[in-house]
Amino acid sequence: MAFCDGCGSQVDDAHIRRRIERLELSTRFRPIHIQVLLMDSVPLGRTEDYFYRAASSPDQRSTSSRDYFNEIVKCSGFIVGPGTSEEIALAEFQHRGFYLAYAVECPVEPAEESAAALERAGPTVLQRVEKSYKPKYIALISASLTKVIPLFERSEIRLLLNYGKPFMSPLETAGTHPAGFGVSLSDQFAAQRPRST
Repeated sequence: MAFCDGCGSQVDDAHIRRRIERLELSTRFRPIHIQVLLMDSVPLGRTEDYFYRAASSPDQRSTSSRDYFNEIVKCSGFIVGPGTSEEIALAEFQHRGFYLAYAVECPVEPAEESAAALERAGPTVLQRVEKSYKPKYIALISASLTKVIPLFERSEIRLLLNYGKPFMSPLETAGTHPAGFGVSLSDQFAAQRPRST
């Protein structure tokens, strides 16, 4: 058993290998200078549903993961069309200075364990954001990240919130208004960012 820096748990070698693979995939699409860091709580459990794993065909992802992918990419202002490859969409997301990260870098289930992992991760998340990602702006996109708001409010990084709360991710709003999340969030980014003089 080993300790995983991504989720703070004692894990086996297979868990560590999966985490390293996720890090390699996300690093490939990490902007040199991150303009907007989108911070979600935890990645989806299925390996094929990981945001930075570009699917070669739509049926490789679950329906909820496909919706999530499209809406997150739309946050950058890039609209994923029916024939757009995920590789191109991720490259455009990167080119526009957007990056998606997770407070807990490994899938955690059930919900009770996820909440405990998020509680443990709080201080290390801020450190990771300030020392590694160094974005101009950070947007929390999960209601479960409400408790870390005070940490980020003390930081010099500009925190973008939805009326004082985290934005609701497409997964949290599934069945209500998942389509339109990305465009709506993109519009709110534009409204909240200070205009250059």
